[in-house]
Amino acid sequence: MNDPRKHHYNPVFYLSQWTGEDGLVCEFKLVHGKVGAQRRHPKATGFQRDLYQTDGVPAEQAQHVEKTFMSPLDNDAALALQKIVSGDRSDWNGDERTAWTTFLLSLLFRNPENVAVIKDHILKLWEEGKAALEADYVARRRPTDPATFAEFVALTNPAAPQIAASNFLMETISNKQLGPTIFNMHWTRHELTEAKVPTMTSDRPIVMPFGLADRRAYIALPVSPTILFVAAHDTDFAKTVASWNKTKLVKELNKAVVCQARQFVWGTDDSQLDFVRRHIATAPDRIILTEEHRKQALAAARGEVGR
Repeated sequence: MNDPRKHHYNPVFYLSQWTGEDGLVCEFKLVHGKVGAQRRHPKATGFQRDLYQTDGVPAEQAQHVEKTFMSPLDNDAALALQKIVSGDRSDWNGDERTAWTTFLLSLLFRNPENVAVIKDHILKLWEEGKAALEADYVARRRPTDPATFAEFVALTNPAAPQIAASNFLMETISNKQLGPTIFNMHWTRHELTEAKVPTMTSDRPIVMPFGLADRRAYIALPVSPTILFVAAHDTDFAKTVASWNKTKLVKELNKAVVCQARQFVWGTDDSQLDFVRRHIATAPDRIILTEEHRKQALAAARGEVGR
């Protein structure tokens, strides 16, 4: 069997919620400042070839992230999504809750732009660390180490930086700091069938206006044209959402989802094409790595911390 090369950052199981009777979704795509709309199969959109590939390793290992992490993640999340969409009111067990938590986190980090940021950052750290070690190799060399730095490097795996970058991407999505926070938030499902317009989704579908440490924080994710998932610290927030006019709620939700999109928006049809054209990519992208964090990490890689 061929290894998977089409890596979906908006998974097929998720986009399939917006399919029509033809089995297709309406894809709105921003190209060179212009937005066009066409109907696409969920398998034919929201992906990038070899997005999660680990470079420099044997071919049978290159798709490790997609095969052993992303695919199982999405399989488990698909079951959790069906629980939400179907209106299943049974309690979430630990595995279900973990699967959906990890999926929510993945939507923040798995898109092409953020994958590039994460990988480039790790590769830069390796280069800085390597340069610092080379400059100080003689002083740090142990009796059992090779005589020269070049000999030392020759003994290391040349793909080690790329492997580290792939591992860090998986660790970021499985975030041990943010994960428990989302896991313990109050989760609710909201029916939006009364709204005069359906929800849309995008390559930035998570609406999260506050940092998760803020007690006002919430996560809103459209999970179908008529259903909204919400996680919040405040147990009363769900009542507030339920009290809103459904049409107004969907319009505000769509605006947030479309404004923060970078390239793709999806819906059930092209009736909101003008809306997408006005709003797509008009909000700044979420910063996942601040300049201060970059500087601190690079300083640590150079061994400057504590000097």
